[in-house]
Amino acid sequence: MNIPLNVKKMMDKNVICLDESATVSLAMEKMYEAGVWSVIVTQEDLPKGVVTERDLLRRCFRPKMNPDEVLLGDIMSYPLVTIDSDIPVGSALNLLLTDEIRRLYVINSKGEIIGRVTQTGCLESTLNLITGMQQAFEQI
Repeated sequence: MNIPLNVKKMMDKNVICLDESATVSLAMEKMYEAGVWSVIVTQEDLPKGVVTERDLLRRCFRPKMNPDEVLLGDIMSYPLVTIDSDIPVGSALNLLLTDEIRRLYVINSKGEIIGRVTQTGCLESTLNLITGMQQAFEQI
């Protein structure tokens, strides 16, 4: 039985974008306000990379740099890994696990970022699907 579940149906739409010239302090404030732990770094309004909480720890705080002076463009990870919104959750999970990526950014047909998926989110969606199928079969 093939039950399609694409990433568009389970992605987190709460994505923050900041210019590469923004400071780490501003990024931390925006991430905290939104309850997310990554920010898309843009250059001339186009997505270029990402800064995660791990990047903040490893590239700013551990070397004891000043978050009011460090720019996102200086510590971002790139290139940004994106996937199409119609990709099945299983394919996204396979990519996440195989390439050891924690999050993928979902793009629409225009190439705009419309959300993100994480390892945890994909695993939860898959588990929920399996649990739902098991309950449905038990009722038959």
